[in-house]
Amino acid sequence: METLAAFPQSSPVRAVPPAVAAGERATERVATPLRFEPTVNNVNVECARRSDGVQVMTFIDRRTGVVISQTPAEQVLAVVDAIVAAIQQREG
Repeated sequence: METLAAFPQSSPVRAVPPAVAAGERATERVATPLRFEPTVNNVNVECARRSDGVQVMTFIDRRTGVVISQTPAEQVLAVVDAIVAAIQQREG
């Protein structure tokens, strides 16, 4: 059985500016760079329930549409799905 150490450690997801995502090089500013401050106005929260009943909460940057974080993380959901599939395969 594979250990959980093989999965990446949980850390905040940083949004990538659209210009950088398109392949342009990021340039450093001489002045103090603007920082993203999450507020009610620029973060969208989506709550959903998967078909198996697991609740998923996703935080999205409204400016870029990039997912900031998701609870539970996709890696956790993938492990749960693999475990359920293995149990169903043994029983079936």
